[in-house]
Amino acid sequence: MEKIISELINEAKKDKEILAVALFGSYGKKEKPEDIDLALILNVKKPKKEMSKIRLKYLSKFNSRLDINIFDQLPIYIKIQILKENRFLIIKDENKIYEVAFNTIKEFGSYKKIYDYYLQNVKNG
Repeated sequence: MEKIISELINEAKKDKEILAVALFGSYGKKEKPEDIDLALILNVKKPKKEMSKIRLKYLSKFNSRLDINIFDQLPIYIKIQILKENRFLIIKDENKIYEVAFNTIKEFGSYKKIYDYYLQNVKNG
């Protein structure tokens, strides 16, 4: 499995659209994974259709055990999880990653009250 991740990293290093690649989920935590979750962080925000094309390009090139996602298309709570776990496989520009992190945290701040309310209701039934 490490070989396929290395191949993806090499591909991402050459791809001008990719800013970073992050590992998250069970594989990143050294648990028994069913698949390997990877997030591609793009250099520039793109329309949904273009992001989906980039994702499809990577999914078609690599093993089906890789669950490849575009960071901007993930739910906010997963984006926060990725930032907390901080398992970046490559980062091409640290300043841009800090900008992505800052904007994500800012976005989560406006969503957090709703998220906490939801969790409380789930807990209380």
